[in-house]
Amino acid sequence: MLLNCDKHMKIPIPNVIRWYPVLSLVMAIAIIAPCIVLYKLSKADNYVPVALGSAHHLGGDYLINYFYIDKSIGDSVGEGGGGGTRCCVMLPKKWSPKLKVDVRWEVYHLIRSNNSTAPVKAEVEGIYHAQVPVEPYEKPSDFWVHFFPKGRVRIVVSENDTDGELHPTHWDATEADKLATTGFVVKALFTPEELAELEREAARDRKKYGDWR
Repeated sequence: MLLNCDKHMKIPIPNVIRWYPVLSLVMAIAIIAPCIVLYKLSKADNYVPVALGSAHHLGGDYLINYFYIDKSIGDSVGEGGGGGTRCCVMLPKKWSPKLKVDVRWEVYHLIRSNNSTAPVKAEVEGIYHAQVPVEPYEKPSDFWVHFFPKGRVRIVVSENDTDGELHPTHWDATEADKLATTGFVVKALFTPEELAELEREAARDRKKYGDWR
């Protein structure tokens, strides 16, 4: 399941990324490398591209600073809880009980001052990693990642937005997290070994398909 993108698309890099060279590397690889792999999979008859959607159920004092799907596709979810949709994920046309994805996410707790003019501070609540099953679907539709408190995550496939009556996970459903997978706490989104491997993969792709930088 991989990100689709236009090879001519300009990719903005937030200033905060420039402050962290290692994270910048991961971001660049995460954005560009999947495009190359997706090109190789584009003719696979058993996969179709669908939108990636995200939402969190952590409350207004939290946000998902960033999350990754299968070490590459990613996005953020703001304090409002809704992250919207973006393109794209390659999803099998037929669901399989073995269908799982690697999910990594970073939760931030927002600390607000009684002084309305003071800036909101943010601290890391936790960094999590989980192997998450994709819940059964009859046909490929939008790929939704739902984040819950205590490091839990759930993935559903639905053509309905999160505020729709037919979406599998409702905002006000008290038991929406019952099917969620609990992740384990990690020190960083990627280990040094994984970062090194991502760079090697990017180098191989640059050599084979040309330098995208």
